[in-house]
Amino acid sequence: MKLSPFVLRSLLILSLLLQVACLGTTPPSQFYLLEPLAETDAMLANANAAKITLALSPVRIPHYLERPQIVTAAGKNTYQLDEFHRWAENLGDNMTRVMLQDLTVIVPADVVMSTTNRAKQAEFHLSVNILEFYIDPQGQAQLNAQWQVSKGKDVVLSQNTAYQVPAGNEDVQSKIEALNQCLNFLNQDIATAIKAISVH
Repeated sequence: MKLSPFVLRSLLILSLLLQVACLGTTPPSQFYLLEPLAETDAMLANANAAKITLALSPVRIPHYLERPQIVTAAGKNTYQLDEFHRWAENLGDNMTRVMLQDLTVIVPADVVMSTTNRAKQAEFHLSVNILEFYIDPQGQAQLNAQWQVSKGKDVVLSQNTAYQVPAGNEDVQSKIEALNQCLNFLNQDIATAIKAISVH
């Protein structure tokens, strides 16, 4: 028996629908943001202290981190991208904002972006280059950064610092919190250095 084109099309559509149903639904993606340090009483007390003006350049990150997926090291020279756990915004922008907020409170300082007109009157200029930022195969959050503080045309401090925080290998939220803690440690160390420089 010869089937009409209409029947053939209907059978084809039904077959495709059944295939999609068998595949099931894709789990929704989860999105994450790095957050600044929670303000403590000591930080709030510093808020009334005399403030320097600090110009902050946008934080630079490696090209492999310029993507929404969370990056995890699977082994030597091997990395995995998590399609279902993603950064909610550009990671470099997120790190820059957290650094600005942390330094504003910890130093304390009037932190402005280097791209603004106010940056021309800043006493110090801070640039940060993130070299590594990922979870290693042992479940450790890793952050390696180069940073320097300049005054006018002179570099007054240049550092390379690394941080490692236990994260585990199962819970993605714990991994993000460990990465966040690494960034907060970096911000605290930079703040301590800037405070020491500014009193001389």
